[in-house]
Amino acid sequence: MARFDDSGLAVGFGLVAGASVVIPLVVGVAVGHPVDGGVVGIGAWLVAVRANADPPGVRAVAMLAGVLSLAFGTVLGVVVIDREWLLIPVAPLVAGAGILWPLVGSTAALALLITAANPLPIYPAEHLGLQLLGGLLAAVLITLPWSWRRTRPLPATLGEAAEELAVLIESTMSDSWDSQRVRASSVLQTARTACARNRWERRSREAEQVTAALRRIFYEAVALHDLVGAVAREVPPDRVGLSELVESLAASVRSLFRSAEKVESVDFAARIDALRGERPGDERELLSVVLLRQIAHVADRIREGVAESRSGVRSLTGTVMVIPQLPEWSGVRKRRPDHDALSSDSGPPGMRPVDSLGERRPSLVSDVISRVVAWLPRVSLDDPDVRHSLRVGLGTVVACVAIVLFEPLHAQWLALTVLLTIQPTYGETLTKVWARILGSVIGGLVAALVLLIAPGDWVRVVMVGVAAMLAFGLVAVHYAYWATFMTMCVLLLIDFQTPLSPDAAAIRVGLTVCGALIALACTRLLWPRGEAVRLAERVARLLESLAEAARTVADVSRGDRPERLAVERIHVAAREAEAVAQSVSSIAYEPGVVPPQHVDEVLDTARRIRDDLMTVTTVLREDPGEVGPAPGVLDAVADRLATGAEAVRIGEPYQSGGDVDSRLADLGGWLGKLADRRLDELAADPADSRTRVRRALLHAAATDQALRALSEGSAHIVKEASIAK
Repeated sequence: MARFDDSGLAVGFGLVAGASVVIPLVVGVAVGHPVDGGVVGIGAWLVAVRANADPPGVRAVAMLAGVLSLAFGTVLGVVVIDREWLLIPVAPLVAGAGILWPLVGSTAALALLITAANPLPIYPAEHLGLQLLGGLLAAVLITLPWSWRRTRPLPATLGEAAEELAVLIESTMSDSWDSQRVRASSVLQTARTACARNRWERRSREAEQVTAALRRIFYEAVALHDLVGAVAREVPPDRVGLSELVESLAASVRSLFRSAEKVESVDFAARIDALRGERPGDERELLSVVLLRQIAHVADRIREGVAESRSGVRSLTGTVMVIPQLPEWSGVRKRRPDHDALSSDSGPPGMRPVDSLGERRPSLVSDVISRVVAWLPRVSLDDPDVRHSLRVGLGTVVACVAIVLFEPLHAQWLALTVLLTIQPTYGETLTKVWARILGSVIGGLVAALVLLIAPGDWVRVVMVGVAAMLAFGLVAVHYAYWATFMTMCVLLLIDFQTPLSPDAAAIRVGLTVCGALIALACTRLLWPRGEAVRLAERVARLLESLAEAARTVADVSRGDRPERLAVERIHVAAREAEAVAQSVSSIAYEPGVVPPQHVDEVLDTARRIRDDLMTVTTVLREDPGEVGPAPGVLDAVADRLATGAEAVRIGEPYQSGGDVDSRLADLGGWLGKLADRRLDELAADPADSRTRVRRALLHAAATDQALRALSEGSAHIVKEASIAK
């Protein structure tokens, strides 16, 4: 049973979007020009539809892009009116492009079809101008700071993120760590989205700084969990006060947005020094001390992140008037000499952007060409958006050919149904088909009754207003509601431009059924199992991205690459994991396909591998001194993952070579030698704590557990991936 997830949003968006459609009608009828009011109302409706997907999050830029798309589609529609055969090549291209370029969306195709299928009630130039006026009205009204658009104040969103991080740190030694990690990551992503929606405000810089600091604290919390898990096997937590340290760190993070939160100071370094003063008796105890020292460093970095955030939090929570600032034009930006050139990652060293001292800068044409070339790799059947675009294009071609050959009355409904019904998968399309047919039948019957009665203009205005408000207000509840009230609204809107007979509603229903059948045929015949046949390739890419991340971390440990590149590679691996998850979600809607087994295990293991790589990268922020065999372990893990990816791709079982185990044995021997050397140093001078051996032992011991976890995780994921492909 459908229900309101957010009744305030439904009512608020419905009233505002409906008002943008009704206001032109009221003005038009009041001044004696109902036809002009109907044209403006159609333009407002075409642009207002763009906000359906995310009413509180839609931005003015997207809505203004919708106005431009409306202009483009209307102009094409005017051109096609007297040349019907042009509809066949033009409409599918515009419809397909709307899938690939979200800023274009379906607005241009909708405007093209509605304009081309109905006789223009006024001159083309006036028609275009009035429609753009309606589009601008909708764009402005919907993006005003209404109460229902306030998703949440930034301080509240960031405060929730800080609270979830505090809970994550508190769960460091509990079984709820994994679930809390997922929740904290999700809340941090929500905070980043909230910052993006408010980035034109004066406080945006402070919000972004706080969000970035919280993200760094999240990575340190992951490292803290791994290190505490390693040291807890050797040292009882109560012996050095690990529980107190964790509680203190959690309270410190929580105090960012809770000024009354009391933070107990814990001098963990002093406790480690006291433990070290007991002169560890063997190598294992010495290594435990080293791990504890690394935990102290992680704790210090968490406190530093909290300290860096305090000024930004004070700015965000202070009672300061926020004045929106105008954005800078992207084509003209201030150049900062040397900085832009030195920070560019667009090419190898020495190939820097050209400044005004005589070096040549890229022209506008070359910039456009480079952007087009950058987009071209997307044009591949491997991309779900490309396949969806081709389905929409084919369905629109079939509908346009039928329109040109048979010339049905109100022909636009055939193509519009195809355009609005086809979904990325067959199952989703099938669900939408039934909702659209049911809604069109009910809405068409009500509209036919209204047209039969032929009430006055003011009664029709009221009917359009009620239908529009219900359509936009209930779109988030179920598509059938949208189809029902949208049918009523558009039929009555068009009646203001071109008087319709009651038969128009029956014709609309018939064309809707035909369009729905075309949509089903396209999704059933063109790549119905598009993701099922590509899952193995996506899993292979996930393994390859993890391999590349491990190899990059190895290069970072050798000093061959900057640390930020390792973080970028880990993020790429996260995006590949997301692609696999989305693929699995789509497979559930593909005909005759059973969702694959073990993919959830693959994704969970991939997340743990990324966590371990984060831990190693965090440790490497300090000067590692002698790194020993650690880079070799990472390279061996990368080779295992790359070999597993190839095995998944060709459909053969993975064969382990044992290289990782060999490198781990080398690492164990290396740790033993370092421990012996450090014991000799302690025997000679117990107060000497600044030696190269101690620093190398510190980092090697801190990474040992993460590297062994990487070994286990890589072995597990290649095994599960070969089953889940």
